[in-house]
Amino acid sequence: MRSNIDRLVNQIGRLSTRQRRSLFRKLKAMGLIETEELLADRNPLKIALSVTSQSIARSNRQIVEKPVEPRPPAPANRPRESDDRPPEAPPTAVGSPIQRDAVEPAHPSLQEELPKDPIQIVFDGGSRGNPGVGYGSFALDWPGYNREIVQLEFGDNVTNNEAEYDTLIAALEGLLDRLKERQMEPGSAYVAIWGDSLLVCNQVVGKWDCKEPRLQVRLEKVKALLSGYGKSEINHHPRAKSVEILGH
Repeated sequence: MRSNIDRLVNQIGRLSTRQRRSLFRKLKAMGLIETEELLADRNPLKIALSVTSQSIARSNRQIVEKPVEPRPPAPANRPRESDDRPPEAPPTAVGSPIQRDAVEPAHPSLQEELPKDPIQIVFDGGSRGNPGVGYGSFALDWPGYNREIVQLEFGDNVTNNEAEYDTLIAALEGLLDRLKERQMEPGSAYVAIWGDSLLVCNQVVGKWDCKEPRLQVRLEKVKALLSGYGKSEINHHPRAKSVEILGH
């Protein structure tokens, strides 16, 4: 009997999965095996997944079907959150207090910054050869400051009178530059000019005519520069005074 069972088991073992399932279904239909015995031949992983899926489905149904409990109503007279906070403190000023009573002095005007006394210019020019190499010097006397002396060279083929004019032009332009550096208005400046050239002094004030074309150009330049100052005057002094101040 036992050998017959062994042979039967061996024969069943040679069957394919499909054949074994067909055999088990026939045996089940004949009532020869129980349901638990049929489950033993199935894939355990598939059985576990099936059971797990069913458990999850039941759990989901429980969650969905669970009634939602109503939230308790808020108190009718509950104050707002902003009412619970203390009032904000006023901003604190950092630093020393402003002196309201202190009044800053008014900035002096450009006219008040200029000296009341005239700004003095002393000029002298000449030529080594006439015409020849031109040269010149001018002194700038600003009230309250040390005297400034500037020496100039004008190149060749320059006459004495041309050098005198060129020196005066350079002095007037130099004074304009200094006024601009100090942010002063030239139109409020008073300029007094001194020189030992009778020709230049008299032509500038209009006492003598200027007929030489090269001097006429220089004379117009001097007049244009003088028109930029508030007040100006040109005076003649002896040659010795120029030598005393300028050295020539």
